[in-house]
Amino acid sequence: MSRWLVAIPVAAILSGLLPGAPQKGGPARFDYYLLSLSWSPEHCATTTDSSTQCTGPKHFGFVVHGLWPNASSGPNPMNCDGPAYNPKLTPKDLMEIMPSQSLMRHEWSTHGTCSGLGQAEYFQLIEKAWSLVVIPPDVKNPDHQVSISPLDLKKHFAASNPSLPADGITIDDNGSYLREVRVCLTKDLRGTHCSSRGDVRPNATITLRPAR
Repeated sequence: MSRWLVAIPVAAILSGLLPGAPQKGGPARFDYYLLSLSWSPEHCATTTDSSTQCTGPKHFGFVVHGLWPNASSGPNPMNCDGPAYNPKLTPKDLMEIMPSQSLMRHEWSTHGTCSGLGQAEYFQLIEKAWSLVVIPPDVKNPDHQVSISPLDLKKHFAASNPSLPADGITIDDNGSYLREVRVCLTKDLRGTHCSSRGDVRPNATITLRPAR
């Protein structure tokens, strides 16, 4: 999944993300969190990931890619000073929503260290953020291919999450297939506005691969 964080400029323009900047000297200043929900079937179809997410018996739909400290303008903080990842400090049930130890390690070192939280607290915050977002039933765990416009998918999420502002949800795709739905949250996990719009093409069609 981390390949999307270092995408080529075209992908960066499409997703509306600015490249992160390494931060030294402690936790970074940031304005809000971006909860990144990855469409697992797309990740597994386009990588050689051998983790439980892609090779285990459970079929995953949306999973947590990460909870990223984001800046309203300018580069987002990444790779801040902090302790190394310790798997013993990860909540045992986190694998249900973030089913890869390598992903957890990457997210802590790249993003969690910039949150100002300890590792256990950071992953507990991820679990809480996940629990606050309702996945629309028609895209929760489909066993068939789903075709939808990015704008309609955004509307489905907005309808299932009325407490979120309309511009607090963004869609990230490669032009044809869904990669992620991103939800912007304040530091105390209330819905807030995203600094980028994501894909809002009204007449385009993107595909959600069947859940696995």
